[in-house]
Amino acid sequence: MGTSDTINQGYWKTEEYRVWVSSSALTPYTAYKWIDTSHWEIRYTYVKKWVFVNLTIYVGTNEYGWNVYSFASRQKQDCIINYNNNRYKAHKWVIDYRPYYGGHILATKYKCYEKEVQIGLYYNTWVDSGYWKPYTAYKTIDTSHWETRTKKVWVDTSYTVPSSGYWRYYTEKVWVDTSYYEYRMVWVEDGFHTSSLHGEVIVEKSPKFIFTKWHKDKNNEECSMKLNISWNVENSELAEGEEEKEIVRVYIYQDIYRFNDKGIEKAVIYDEEISPSAEGSINTITKFDCSGSEESILHIYLYAQSGESAHIYFSNPINGFRSINLDSQGSNSDANKWLGGNNYGKIEF
Repeated sequence: MGTSDTINQGYWKTEEYRVWVSSSALTPYTAYKWIDTSHWEIRYTYVKKWVFVNLTIYVGTNEYGWNVYSFASRQKQDCIINYNNNRYKAHKWVIDYRPYYGGHILATKYKCYEKEVQIGLYYNTWVDSGYWKPYTAYKTIDTSHWETRTKKVWVDTSYTVPSSGYWRYYTEKVWVDTSYYEYRMVWVEDGFHTSSLHGEVIVEKSPKFIFTKWHKDKNNEECSMKLNISWNVENSELAEGEEEKEIVRVYIYQDIYRFNDKGIEKAVIYDEEISPSAEGSINTITKFDCSGSEESILHIYLYAQSGESAHIYFSNPINGFRSINLDSQGSNSDANKWLGGNNYGKIEF
């Protein structure tokens, strides 16, 4: 096999190349945010009401003349009369008598027992208001770009001068590692068996119709909801060796579906751990800030020490300022009727 000689030579050359430069800049702009100035306003209105009066009105005679011929009076149907620009509810008597000696006695007596009056009434109303407030915000502008740069590179012009001989080629084997990590699903068996939770729950609520705390009750105090929850867990069918079921935690809350699409508000009423008991009760008193429609749900959860739970829920609307009426049947307008009315429930589970 022969040999060869290499002639080493070359030169430096200037070349241009392009690189990507990542950069950015903050640019100010005017943005707007909503300032909510919604608030409660006290307003004044007049309502008509009937009040007790004791007034007698004679038409066609006076009190003396009436008493003389009262034997001939006949009571008529009660009526409403206008007298001195006022309206009265009255019992009505009429004398329509012709004496034997001639003539015609015609007179009317009204015994007024109620008078219609106007009274002023203050009430609160929610006013939706607000405005858009401008402020300076900043956004990021991408200023990345290509840049042209130069560099010097060596151009190799070396060459080999062969002498006598030849090249021989041979094959070499190398190991290529193709190992890798792989994720596999493995089933792990775990857990335990337990019997279901059974028993009875009694829910007592007062008053029947719940109002927000902005109303006053008959004692002139803020309106509230009294809730009594009592339970009795059934333990007569436990398996041998199984521990007695007892309630260790009570969680009660209300989802209030607010009117005018104001969303759902959660009011936590009770959330505490209690002394373990198969039979027991709790009492709560809650005042609500917001009114809610008939979609508002009151949830009651009873948790046992072994993980089981009982869930009781029912509709519990909260009446607001538009639900003020003179009787429990509400008025002719759907928006003015009282919502709710349930005050007792017995549930088995």
